[in-house]
Amino acid sequence: MTIVTGSSAESGRTGGLARLAADRAVWARILADVAVVTVTPFTDGLRAVDHAGLERNLERLIGGGVRLLVTGGNTGEFAALSDEEIAETVGTHVRLAHGRARVIAGVGYRLERAVELGRAAMEAGADGLMVHQPVHPYSSEAGLVDYYAALAAALPGVPLILYVRGPQLTENGVRRLAGIESIVGMKMGQPDPERFAGFVGAAPELAWVCGVAEAWAVPFWNAGAIGFTSGIANVAPERSLEVLAALKAGELAQAESLVDRLRPIEALRAGRGDANNVAVIKAAMDLVGLAGGGLRPPLSRLEPGDHAELVRILDALELPS
Repeated sequence: MTIVTGSSAESGRTGGLARLAADRAVWARILADVAVVTVTPFTDGLRAVDHAGLERNLERLIGGGVRLLVTGGNTGEFAALSDEEIAETVGTHVRLAHGRARVIAGVGYRLERAVELGRAAMEAGADGLMVHQPVHPYSSEAGLVDYYAALAAALPGVPLILYVRGPQLTENGVRRLAGIESIVGMKMGQPDPERFAGFVGAAPELAWVCGVAEAWAVPFWNAGAIGFTSGIANVAPERSLEVLAALKAGELAQAESLVDRLRPIEALRAGRGDANNVAVIKAAMDLVGLAGGGLRPPLSRLEPGDHAELVRILDALELPS
């Protein structure tokens, strides 16, 4: 590593991959992969998205074998982006992925805003939408089901992947959501394989994804996951794809061994009460010559001691130059 200091489901997308409808069989194949949640680099004192840097990052990912990109995820600082920035960032992903990878765009917030973000993302060429769990201190399971149902009705035929990050949903709620045809999958963003397994059993017709990255990929795989999301893959896509290959080959001990090599960076991301999560990935990208850069408040850069530890971890990983 060089450290830098200083089916009927498809209706055409011209010249590239076909646009997908909400066909669950098709999406089960797409989501059986490493979904890389990309970072959003900034420029002009954090006032604008660095699209040139983003293009460089995406070329590295696609060149490294990545087939599934998620823009507007938490690693991409979704909550700190304007609606215009979200749509433009989707457009950059689609342009760079053209014919080589699929693009899922994150949407969320107030229902009407989520609908508008979804329309803009699909117009920009996204293949499907990842729906952030609505943030509200008093949300209920019934309310969540109503939210997702209304979103699906407002965006007919648009493939939706729901992002579970709270305690509200039960197996009964998941069964109800599986009755909404355009919901093609769910990803669990909480480290609870037992709950996840119950969800898989309640709605096996959906594509189930581990949303807590490589560290939990093996237990979630055993619980019925078909793929996992990754932030580390922004820096080392080959390492993440090796984990997936071992899982698909049934070589769980090998997968666990590969994950063990990545645990130090995941542990560092968990530092400061998870405040290091995005900061570690962005700093690592800077160190390997990609575009990471600063973080918009309320996120912040790594502290000096954590940065020094990150350099040590990256050296030990022996990443490709």
